[in-house]
Amino acid sequence: MKKGIHPKLNTITVKCACGNTFETTSTLERLVTDSCSSCHPFFTGKATFVDAEGRIDKFNRKKNLATQTVKKEKTSRQESTSSNYSPSLKEIFNQTNN
Repeated sequence: MKKGIHPKLNTITVKCACGNTFETTSTLERLVTDSCSSCHPFFTGKATFVDAEGRIDKFNRKKNLATQTVKKEKTSRQESTSSNYSPSLKEIFNQTNN
């Protein structure tokens, strides 16, 4: 190994958000984690419910919202065109030629 190019390896104390601490070696000076083996559901066997939608559910919700918006726009467009009728250029041209 070349000397002077490798980082120094330190013995550090890792602190978890749950309050658990343990020692390990690292090139970092200190390390704080969100979960550790004493509080993570995979290691403890305690399943916690996370309120998160799946990708398909999220897609379907967005799709339904988009179709509802399109339907509202179509109905409002139809209502506005029926009340504010303006003839097309073709209709105006046909009226003047007849």
